[in-house]
Amino acid sequence: MKLSNKMTFRFIIYFLAFYGILFIGTAIMFGVFIFQMMKGFYYHDIRVLERSEMEWAVIHDEKGISPSDALLDIAERSGGIVQILDPDGTVLASSKDGILPDSYGINELKTLAEQKGIRTWTLEDGHILLFEEYTETDVLLAELERKPHFPDLTETDLQMLERKGAVFELFSETGELLNSTSTSGSKPLQATDLLKSNSSVNERKELLSSTPVQGGNIAVIRMDNPYYQALDSLDKQLLISFSKWFVLYHLILLFVTLGFSLWIGRRFGKPVFYFLRWMERLSKKDYKRPEDRKIRRQKDDRLKRKYRIYEDVDLSLTRLASNLKENERTINRTEKLREDWITGLSHDLKTPLSSIYGYAIMLESNHQWSSEEVRGFAKTMMEKAGYMDALINDLTYTYQLKNDGVQLELKNMELHEYISRYVERRDWQNPIVIEGEKKGHVLIDPSRFERVLDNLIGNASKHNPPETTIHLQLATQQEWMELVIRDEGSGIPPEVIDHLFNRYYRGTNTTTDESGTGLGLTIAKQLIEAHGGEVQVFSSSKGTEIVIRLPLQKMQQM
Repeated sequence: MKLSNKMTFRFIIYFLAFYGILFIGTAIMFGVFIFQMMKGFYYHDIRVLERSEMEWAVIHDEKGISPSDALLDIAERSGGIVQILDPDGTVLASSKDGILPDSYGINELKTLAEQKGIRTWTLEDGHILLFEEYTETDVLLAELERKPHFPDLTETDLQMLERKGAVFELFSETGELLNSTSTSGSKPLQATDLLKSNSSVNERKELLSSTPVQGGNIAVIRMDNPYYQALDSLDKQLLISFSKWFVLYHLILLFVTLGFSLWIGRRFGKPVFYFLRWMERLSKKDYKRPEDRKIRRQKDDRLKRKYRIYEDVDLSLTRLASNLKENERTINRTEKLREDWITGLSHDLKTPLSSIYGYAIMLESNHQWSSEEVRGFAKTMMEKAGYMDALINDLTYTYQLKNDGVQLELKNMELHEYISRYVERRDWQNPIVIEGEKKGHVLIDPSRFERVLDNLIGNASKHNPPETTIHLQLATQQEWMELVIRDEGSGIPPEVIDHLFNRYYRGTNTTTDESGTGLGLTIAKQLIEAHGGEVQVFSSSKGTEIVIRLPLQKMQQM
């Protein structure tokens, strides 16, 4: 036990160290990832950034102030334009030129502040960073609005929309679709889709811009969103960088794991393979223990000290080999008994069938049989058929008893009184004497226990001369009620006693009325055990005793 505890402690230390390496490596990997994410401005929506993050995204040099490439990139992926304004409202830099104004007055700034999709940051130096959502659909809609025939579209307009992969739709103020350029059967626009246009660009499956036109109608431009959960070049660079660190970390982890596994395998796995070889031998019915001097000491055949943790396994396999060897001998004996049983059963079925078949041939012949002869044939055929029916019924009954298929109706009865009434009802050829204890109650099924007595007393009567006395002796033994069926005959040979209660141990002679089915004693033993009892046989040259023990019960209260 001490060695086992020490080995357990070693395993804990080894795996804690391995876990520590794994934890530190993982922490470093995620630290690098977070640093690269911050450095690489890893966001999809510019509107979630804080002022401190925007300070990193602005470049100050001798030329003045300008947005960094990362800021331009995220503004593009966020579906808008970013501008840098001085405190007077003059635009110093813009991610896209010629779309938004170059300067803003107070009224224009007030209008911007009321619009949705606008986000501003005030930098430490007083400059204003302005982001205004302006997607590809906004560009297309603005270009169409400049046409004098809008919202009517020309062939040139339709070709432009087709090149951009955009759809133009015109709705009435009640939401009725008046015109659409869609030819792919796409899902029509719903009113709630207009609300989705206020969400982050990368969260929308399609870009959508709308404007009211004359008559209260609404013109809508929509197209697939190229930025919907997409990875652009900056994301790919960050992903590549992260992947390199990830692969390097796991390569190191792989080599550490392989080294640790090889050491564990050589240290603790060698006995496992030894025991597996042993079990493989057992599966092939080779019960001899394999020899391996790398595992066992030669002087005393014990496991070496570093493998003593497996002593319990070694002992268990030794016992298993012994048990398997003994079980194989038992199986061989049982198989021989089964073959004898089948041989006897086949003989006893074939003999009456031969008689029935013979008499049937005789009756079928052209010979004129007398009435007495026909009745004699019929009587013999009935007797043989009756024997076969009894044999099959008894065989079925034994299997029902074996598989708990017989329900007993137990009653608390005084055994002496029950046996006395039983003997009075039977007409045995041998004298029956009831002796011993007259008081003692047991739980029995009266009708089924009669079969026990029929088989056991009948067996004693059948194998002894008519003048042989059969004694039925009752006695109480602690928690048992004991019934001894004793005769004064010549006894039973020892080799027969060993198999007396086996199912169909011997073949019977079906040419006599006394033969029975050969299953009576087996059924008697199974019924006794079903009552919670047990049965034993003792025999010598002075006679045979069959001892039945049943659980003793308290007397019923009157």
